Amino acid sequence: MKGIWAAPEDDKNRELAKLLTPQMVLILKALRGKLDVGLSNAEIDSQLGAGSQWIVFWGLRELMALDIIEFDVHLFGEPGKYRLTQTGVSVAESL
Repeated sequence: MKGIWAAPEDDKNRELAKLLTPQMVLILKALRGKLDVGLSNAEIDSQLGAGSQWIVFWGLRELMALDIIEFDVHLFGEPGKYRLTQTGVSVAESL
């Protein structure tokens, strides 16, 4: 076990899935389609068609706080990418 979770992984993922807002679910579904590459802020915004980068930014920050996604920084001009963590993959599979 890792952290404060004393429940089995399935219970943890079920509880995390209950915390997700509809916007967060859309972000997870977009990231699930690009597991190997990840998506940048602009790519997530265009896939969601949200029309508000603030809503996308808020959802990404919440997902990072829950350890569902991570941000990979790329050097030399490439945009950083958001990717699902192991926890995020299992939560996305349960949606």
